[in-house]
Amino acid sequence: MKNRKRQSGFTLIEVMAGMVIIALGLLLLLPMMVTSMQANDFARGSTEASMLIKDKMEDLKNTALPTSGVDTVSAVARTWTVTDMGNNLYQLDVNISWTDRHGRAHNNTVTSYMSKR
Repeated sequence: MKNRKRQSGFTLIEVMAGMVIIALGLLLLLPMMVTSMQANDFARGSTEASMLIKDKMEDLKNTALPTSGVDTVSAVARTWTVTDMGNNLYQLDVNISWTDRHGRAHNNTVTSYMSKR
């Protein structure tokens, strides 16, 4: 009989154990991925809300005599109030409310001041 050389490599059991360890690691990462997706969804909605607030605030500041009002932009409710503070000053409050795709309500408010023209 011929002498067999000792062959090196992985056995089937070692390969299967490695696959189980990798699968468990990936399963443990799954909740983190779901949380990340939810956070991204909230960040998207919050960014859109901030842009809509900024746009309305700029519109109000570019108006000679701003007035309070309400509108809806792409399923987002936006309200603004203009308060005469006296002393040649207006207070501008812009509030925006939206519902995310999970049905949770969110809102954001920005206050600014503007001198009378």
